[in-house]
Amino acid sequence: MGDRSVTIAIPVHNGANYLGEAIESALCQGHPETEIIIVDDGSDDDGQTLAVARAFGDRIRILQQPNEGVAVALNTALACASGRLFSWLSHDDLFEPGKTERQVQILDTLNRDDVCLFSDLSWIDASGHITGEQRLNLAMLARNPRLAFYEGLINGCTILAARDLLLRVGGFDARYPHTQDYRMWWRLTREAHFVHVPHCLLRSRLHPDQGSHRHDALSENRAFWSDVLDETSEVEAAMVDGSRERFLRRTGGFLRYRSPNRRVADRADLTAQSCAAEASVSVVIDVGSDLEAARRTIDSVEGQTRLPNEMILVGDASILHALGRDGACHRVLRPTQKRQIPTRLRYGLTATRGGYVALLMAPDVFAPEKIARQVARMSALGCLASHSSYCSGGETVATGSFGGRVYPEIVGDCHVEISTVMIHRILFLSGLLFMDEDAPLASNWIEVAARHEWLGLEEPLSVIEAPRAPEEMAPLLTWLRASAQHRHHAAQMGRLERRLAGTLTPSTHGKDERDAGASRPMRALAEGSYAAA
Repeated sequence: MGDRSVTIAIPVHNGANYLGEAIESALCQGHPETEIIIVDDGSDDDGQTLAVARAFGDRIRILQQPNEGVAVALNTALACASGRLFSWLSHDDLFEPGKTERQVQILDTLNRDDVCLFSDLSWIDASGHITGEQRLNLAMLARNPRLAFYEGLINGCTILAARDLLLRVGGFDARYPHTQDYRMWWRLTREAHFVHVPHCLLRSRLHPDQGSHRHDALSENRAFWSDVLDETSEVEAAMVDGSRERFLRRTGGFLRYRSPNRRVADRADLTAQSCAAEASVSVVIDVGSDLEAARRTIDSVEGQTRLPNEMILVGDASILHALGRDGACHRVLRPTQKRQIPTRLRYGLTATRGGYVALLMAPDVFAPEKIARQVARMSALGCLASHSSYCSGGETVATGSFGGRVYPEIVGDCHVEISTVMIHRILFLSGLLFMDEDAPLASNWIEVAARHEWLGLEEPLSVIEAPRAPEEMAPLLTWLRASAQHRHHAAQMGRLERRLAGTLTPSTHGKDERDAGASRPMRALAEGSYAAA
């Protein structure tokens, strides 16, 4: 069979009552390169199930095995399948006509082997009458495909995926007869990309004889979700919900109100309460060229009310040697002769292990509560990027009023200072920060804003000796003009040009923003940062 070939597996144990309808729905699929494998999982109903299957003759393949459960039956089908693509159908469910053709066409369009398609479905009763539909939120799943798994939205009989992909993650775990499919999806969240097909392609039958209604199935389901809570890493949780705390609170709500797992939900809520305090934190410090200034910068980190797990010190080897490795928290020395700030920061970020990473440039310093306050807010709100107001020259510069969905406003008004920034490390791991060593620092904050919200903290949590944002306006304008993604924001570009030319005063800036319908944080920024600068 060719690249578009499909195997439909139907595992069955004592299923003579519905099996014939399931096979008919599989045979009605119009895709030409389709094989249908029936895996008889040790039926002991006096041959009734086998008789139903054999009535279809050579239009299907029949495999027999001792009664070992659905997972083993599906693994048998995977091992024997000749199709490059794999799907399965419970013996009591029905494929809608056209399911296979529609999904193969989508995979052809996507042209990648790490995709697992799933779809909406209809519910039917024991007699086959439609009783309702499960229509999933297309926009939500397009923004955050992992929610397909973490919100319990995938019905295994709606999927189509490359057979090799399912084999690569180990097939179905036979130790779990009732959750083998969701353990498969869990592994696939780390290997594949889920794509929602917004059509009802399955009729899923609800009837009293289903195994999922038994006590042992409910017990296994509770154990499964407990494993999910325990084994989802800080980075994985951030990919789903922005922070482990938000992940636990959302998962707890899902388990409490949409599943029979209230005990696990209680544990999720309890664990969420301590997430911010237990989150791992790194601080990347560019030590600069002044040894004494670097010591003051490091002292401000080691004097935090909440110490970070590590400091990554980046800079000249002689200064790093003088600073040494000993201190109140673990130090990692990363000597470099590079002078570009983005390159130095990227070099430091490659050594971080913390979920949250604060950035600091000597001779700037942190306020004592900086790390504790910033981590707590980011964890609670699930924000991946934050910055704060700061003090400079004895005055407070109120840039922390700038937050939320600030794109494209940030194109014309980027006042984020690097020593106020804390990010979740996932932003760096996804290749979003400091990839271009010749780009101005502000370009990185704009790239983040184009994809995520910025959290602004109005407290001045850093002391900055010489703000860098004003001197970056000219290189930022050059970078924006060359950017295919950002240069079409003419109003914002024009505002940056007027600021650079020195024609935009505090009063006219505020008027321009009000005329453009700017948000309250933008007006507060205009009135605050310019007045204090």
